[in-house]
Amino acid sequence: MNEFVFEDKRPIVETKQGKLRGVTYGDVNIFMGIDYARAKRFHMPEEIEPWTGVKNAYQHGPVAMQVLETNPFFYYRGLHMLEKESENCQNLNIWAPKCAPGEKKPVFVWIHGGGFFGGNAFEEISFDGFRVAHYGDVIFVSINHRLNVIAHLNLEDYGEEFWNSGNVGIADLVVAMNWIHDNIAAFGGDPENVTICGHSGGGGKVQCLYQLKDAAHTFQRGIVLSGARAGTGSPCDTRENSRKTAREILDVLGITKENIEKIYEVPYRQLADAALKASNPFAFSPIENDYFPGFPALTRLMPFSAHKPIIYSSVLAEMPTCKLTAEEKEVMTEADKINYLRGFFPEKADELMELFRAAYPDHDILDLAYMNSGYRIAAERSARVHLEAGCEDVWLLHPAYTVPEDGRWATSL
Repeated sequence: MNEFVFEDKRPIVETKQGKLRGVTYGDVNIFMGIDYARAKRFHMPEEIEPWTGVKNAYQHGPVAMQVLETNPFFYYRGLHMLEKESENCQNLNIWAPKCAPGEKKPVFVWIHGGGFFGGNAFEEISFDGFRVAHYGDVIFVSINHRLNVIAHLNLEDYGEEFWNSGNVGIADLVVAMNWIHDNIAAFGGDPENVTICGHSGGGGKVQCLYQLKDAAHTFQRGIVLSGARAGTGSPCDTRENSRKTAREILDVLGITKENIEKIYEVPYRQLADAALKASNPFAFSPIENDYFPGFPALTRLMPFSAHKPIIYSSVLAEMPTCKLTAEEKEVMTEADKINYLRGFFPEKADELMELFRAAYPDHDILDLAYMNSGYRIAAERSARVHLEAGCEDVWLLHPAYTVPEDGRWATSL
């Protein structure tokens, strides 16, 4: 066997819905674009119907429709953002190390970021699960689901059929987690040893799954990477404001309660443009209602998740407001940096510099200008809620590794 060549013989697994055929690359079986749900626009997802024969799972499935134009990040290293978009985007991907019959490997479920409005399971090359499966001997699963106006437009004022349209994006994740729970053993995974992990908006989605009883039994622990929702760092929409936003969007489209059926016919781009006129896409988020009790730090941690271990993280230089270029920083002396910081923090620069040197003695003093407390406060508030609920396994992580690149001094996850 050549370690990094696709094998001619292709693996077949039998799920509860039917058989899937994947590919084998080295010592990892790969299954991509596996449908886990279907849904009418703005409606709750439903499990897919069983099929006969064998379905090929050789290629990526479509990703969620994107409300903003795709714009690769400065550190972007791949072509994964060039994916087909569709409202029917409920699919997942599995990288599973080869294993003996009956073997049960740990399962790591990756939930992508991009707030609740953008991103996808392949937008960064690091989201490819092969290396985790190959080197970590862990089954890696990534999920695509509905986003932005398709996932979180609260139309509850327009008819009973839209009772939970503001939360269908996280409802997709609930169905995906149940699919994983029911089927991962066929791929060699242990359904009783599942870790869910997400970064940025994906971290907020991890928090959502902790709060939803229909999902809580499908995982044992979670990791929130720079995405905690706690009233700071990342916005959380309210039920009343979401209803107001929906009215404004439908006014742009000329749709009322009397002709609400037209909402199914509006092309996505027209719907997204109306949303951009009426609201900030970054404000899309799940809505607190009878289905979703709200984020833990803003309400309370649900009792059925109080025993689950969790890690909350934030990063030293998240969302920095410092505008110095790499060239400007390169020629700065220590005195220049101190003078800059005194202008950047006009009232407490000296006190902050003293505290920063004590906390991060190996860092350049200018790194202080890149600190952001919003996500750190949200992580700490959220962790405290778990402690108060009786969780005995709560951790805070704060990476502060410095990698100079394109003018950045301290990395984000």
